[in-house]
Amino acid sequence: MAEVQEPAAKTDLKGSSRELPEACQDSPLMVKFREYSKMLDEKNDKYERIYKTSRDVTVRSKRVIFTLHRIPGVSEDVRESLLSSGANELRDIEQTLMKHIAMELRDEDPHQFVNAYTSGIQEYVEALSFHYFLMSGTIISHSEVQKRVTFGGLAEDQAELVPLNVLLQPKEYILGIADLTGELMRFCIKCVSTGDFDKCYKICDILKTMHGGFLSLGYIPAKELYHKMMVFKSSLHKVEEACYSLQLRKSEVPADMLSDVFAMYDADENNAHFM
Repeated sequence: MAEVQEPAAKTDLKGSSRELPEACQDSPLMVKFREYSKMLDEKNDKYERIYKTSRDVTVRSKRVIFTLHRIPGVSEDVRESLLSSGANELRDIEQTLMKHIAMELRDEDPHQFVNAYTSGIQEYVEALSFHYFLMSGTIISHSEVQKRVTFGGLAEDQAELVPLNVLLQPKEYILGIADLTGELMRFCIKCVSTGDFDKCYKICDILKTMHGGFLSLGYIPAKELYHKMMVFKSSLHKVEEACYSLQLRKSEVPADMLSDVFAMYDADENNAHFM
């Protein structure tokens, strides 16, 4: 009676096959599969490295913003010191963290990794544009931000310098500028409480211009931008209300007491809001 030979590979009760014969493992299909598997692992590892660096960018950019919010009410020397400290921190973020991301993106399609660093680049744009506004009274452009995250570097097997950069998509720039509006609102309220009324009026004008610019964009199918625009409208309303209250009370209260009166008025309004 002839013996029945078992197949080379069996399947257990869970449906997983046993180890394939050595001939199958060396087939062109399996070789390609192992190559693609290695490539995916490398891309996943790179994505995680970029994501971790992006978190550091977010943390350090927030520190710059906190530093700049200490400016209202300080002397000119302290103001210059705080602005200089913010500028140095931003430069260090660019030359360490941003450059590290740029090195990771070298020879890669950056669009594959945008989601890994989008939160960090938005926070960086917010901090940089806030500092730029305090220095110049204007809003930094997309091209100027892109220049700051573009570096020179050596390409592999090449002697000449090639640009390394962190891709700054228009979307990330717009979202970062949208976040800036909230910081300008908070800065404006602090300026009112310290008596710097001219700065408050200037911020109000800037926010109105920015609001018109955002409206000119038309419909953009981005849920995140829609949410930020709602916050922007709220910030603009608060600044307009502050300027309106200042204008009304100028004829009622001496200039040297106006900031104290407005602070009390603002506190009353906040208490009424939470009751």
